[in-house]
Amino acid sequence: MAIAQVDPLHQADDAKDYFDLCLRAAQEFLHTIVVVDDRATYGEPDEIAVSLTAPASGAPHDGDKGTDEDAEYDLGSGSTLDVAALTDASADLGLTCAVLRPRAAEQHDGTLDRRLTKAAQRADVLVLDWQLNDEPGGEAALRLLSDVARDDQQQSARLRLVCIYTSEPDLARVYQAVLNQLGTSVSSCSGSPSDRMWLQCGCMRVVILSKAGGLGGNPEVTVNEEDLPRRLVTEFTHLTAGLVSNAAVAALAAVRQDAHRLLTRFGKSLDPAFLSHRFYEGGAESEELLVRLVADEIKSVLDGADVRRWIASPAVRLWGLEHLPESVSLTAAKGSRELDKETLLEVIEGDDHYGRMKVTSRARSGDSFELGKVSKSSITSLLVSDPELAAELDYEFARLTCIARNDTLPFPGNRSPVLTEGTIVRGRIGQERLYLLCAMPLCDTVRIATPRAFPFVPLKPVSQSDRYNLVALSPEGDRLYLAFSPKNHYDIVRHTFAGDTTETVRSKRQKTPSGERFVFYDVSGKPWIWIAELRFQHAHRKLHELGAASTRVGLDESHVLRMAAQ
Repeated sequence: MAIAQVDPLHQADDAKDYFDLCLRAAQEFLHTIVVVDDRATYGEPDEIAVSLTAPASGAPHDGDKGTDEDAEYDLGSGSTLDVAALTDASADLGLTCAVLRPRAAEQHDGTLDRRLTKAAQRADVLVLDWQLNDEPGGEAALRLLSDVARDDQQQSARLRLVCIYTSEPDLARVYQAVLNQLGTSVSSCSGSPSDRMWLQCGCMRVVILSKAGGLGGNPEVTVNEEDLPRRLVTEFTHLTAGLVSNAAVAALAAVRQDAHRLLTRFGKSLDPAFLSHRFYEGGAESEELLVRLVADEIKSVLDGADVRRWIASPAVRLWGLEHLPESVSLTAAKGSRELDKETLLEVIEGDDHYGRMKVTSRARSGDSFELGKVSKSSITSLLVSDPELAAELDYEFARLTCIARNDTLPFPGNRSPVLTEGTIVRGRIGQERLYLLCAMPLCDTVRIATPRAFPFVPLKPVSQSDRYNLVALSPEGDRLYLAFSPKNHYDIVRHTFAGDTTETVRSKRQKTPSGERFVFYDVSGKPWIWIAELRFQHAHRKLHELGAASTRVGLDESHVLRMAAQ
């Protein structure tokens, strides 16, 4: 008799509440912690002195002359960092923890700054001691924090938690110093004084915690080494606490976990076969093929990890219980309608509504309406308190679904976009801006040994209230609503470009007051600013529609027959 197979319990299935769900996703993703502490020890306090000259941040307040005893005090075991306890507790959670114990000379000659910046490029969490060697007032910690933040800005935005872990008794002063150092990059913060001190700077979150045994004594922020890794996971979760971000971090975790499978499928034994293929098909096309094969294999990894479970109905319900209000008011043709929280949960949790759901008032059973007819394109405004925010979120999700690249960050180093199928560019005819969609088939955008004419379809910039089917951000950061019509195939224009040494048309970087942008130059020297690249399937469908419209057959037939078909 066959035994029924039972799926193993997924991490997302037994979450107690919404934050626990997000915590599980974050813990799947987190891998590395880097700690900088000049008083790191493996439980051997004799290695270092425990009597320390009082730092400037602990100096007597104005009007307090102090005494000779104030010049020195014993910080106790709380001022040290027990590396063994920290690394063991990290390993219990599946985390790798590296500890840097800098010497004073390394802080002054820049060695520590360079070393930490390089290590931080691979680290998910940074832990910085406030008082490092002979630099008072957190000067070294603030400098390291600035270096890491600056490096993150130069690279693509990086999700990062930074923890100031200190025995400094005046945590409010530490908080204020960090706030002043980060300045306008702080988007939100806990406020000071506060039991839990944190600052949000885009993709970076900074938290301030006190070492156990120090002089602070606030139980809300006091954490010993054994509990620090778990607390760091909790703090990191505040960066990723969302259904969409849960799916993203779980996907990255799945790729990390199953990296060996990718390496097995794409082993070095295939090198000769790939090089043979490259010889016959050309470098650019062969390189693109291999990248696509790796991407497809990653998709199979995500399917195997069942990443969809993080955004399935049970997870959606937990989100709703956490975020939805007790009731919302919806303006309909027959007057205002009230939707309570349980009804909203039914709306977002259902897997097969497809925009069609009859909502019945719980107060008046006979009062019902079709939600999809009242809110024809979006119910986002029911899920957030600010209508303007709802429109912004709808726009960003639409951009995510159709645009593969839309800024300079995905192109590090000297790389830049190439002109290919689905590239959107902007030029000028006189004073009028012109947006064009590249309609050159992908296979014809490579092996360009001589100048080649590229076909472009004009895109009409419209307002949000008009009909549009593409959205993107301009190089200036403005929202673009673009209308593409395959019926306008007769408006196709051609501009001629020459290939570079790789026999592709590659853009050049151009500095601007607001940063940089990429520009293609045709053979006449006319500039065409790179705007974005459509996702491959999205671009392919647009061009398929264009081809179908340009090859349609015109017929003379009876008016009665024509009208009957409509």
